[in-house]
Amino acid sequence: MNDVLRRMRFNRRFEAPRFSRWRTDPRVLVEESDGAVRDSMVQVLEEAGFEAVGCGGPDDHPGSRCPLVAGEGCPAASLADVILFSLRISDPENQTVLRALKRRHPSTPIVVEVPKPKVASLNELLVGTHPVHSPLTRRSLTRAVREAWASPDPVVTTVD
Repeated sequence: MNDVLRRMRFNRRFEAPRFSRWRTDPRVLVEESDGAVRDSMVQVLEEAGFEAVGCGGPDDHPGSRCPLVAGEGCPAASLADVILFSLRISDPENQTVLRALKRRHPSTPIVVEVPKPKVASLNELLVGTHPVHSPLTRRSLTRAVREAWASPDPVVTTVD
């Protein structure tokens, strides 16, 4: 019986957050493992005029895997105009998700929340992203997302 429960728990599918089909606001995917922080970020972005959905990533779904970690695509990331990613330096799987986002969505701006003292040591990981220093405030969060959304496409600017 215990083996059956374990298989059921580990075979669950990852349910990606979904954007509305009817709204036309810029779409932001908030990738943050802490549910309360994620909900706060989503609320701040909604109040600033964005459509925001949150995802806790692999940690938020016991027994299931983030499709990005499994080498698949993420429907929410594919539809997002901006991705807000909270980088946990001590978690290698979190860094794997960021690398996968950068690889699969090179033209989608990714805002990465990272402690200021760690920016230099994480330079390789942060290349091509828009770092914002933690702790975030309402102003710094909305400014970072707006600036990333308005920034030129990094793929197009390297070709020009």
